Amino acid sequence: MAGARCQRPSGSPVHLTKEVDDLLAVQAETGARLAFGHSYGGLVVLETARSFQVFERIAVYEPGVPAAPVPIGWMAPYRERLTAGDPYGAFVHFIRGSGGAPAFVSKLPFWYLRLALRVGFREESWLRMRPLLEANLAEHKQIAAQQGRFAAFSAVTASVLLLCGGRSSDASRQEFAAVRDTLPHATLETLDGLDHFGPEGKSASVVAERALAFLL
Repeated sequence: MAGARCQRPSGSPVHLTKEVDDLLAVQAETGARLAFGHSYGGLVVLETARSFQVFERIAVYEPGVPAAPVPIGWMAPYRERLTAGDPYGAFVHFIRGSGGAPAFVSKLPFWYLRLALRVGFREESWLRMRPLLEANLAEHKQIAAQQGRFAAFSAVTASVLLLCGGRSSDASRQEFAAVRDTLPHATLETLDGLDHFGPEGKSASVVAERALAFLL
């Protein structure tokens, strides 16, 4: 059985409707009945499955389905810093304001966090991340725009494996539990030792093994 992985090409415009259209085009071309999505990609997969019953089974890792209010106060200063040519400063606003970091981080001085990012990110890591900062803002705007639509995902008919990381915050894991309870045919599993970026880097094989066991 064919499968599709939802990952948007770098540099392409971000809008949920367009993402769904793109995924549908891939599905139509490949005949995929299985799908995997991570974060915003997980939202795209679930929105596609909600609107078009084309998938039989879906695995998503910490999908960007807003079960709780999405913080947006960081977005304007983030944009201002990017426009001013200060990507490190922009990322500090994201870390402090998006709700994903430990509470103590929001109390650290702006200048300190900015310096820590410059020191902590090695050149290769930053070169990979820098081109994604524009998309990061655009994707979070799309996630925020879905607030109030949470109950609509009860229309997903596919079997869903919902994965989350054991190092993610308690609040985030509570949201994923709410997603599980909203989806008609979903199970939630926690992968110990992983955070939101579990499907990337050294831990990618752990997520892949569990997702494939469910999908195949």
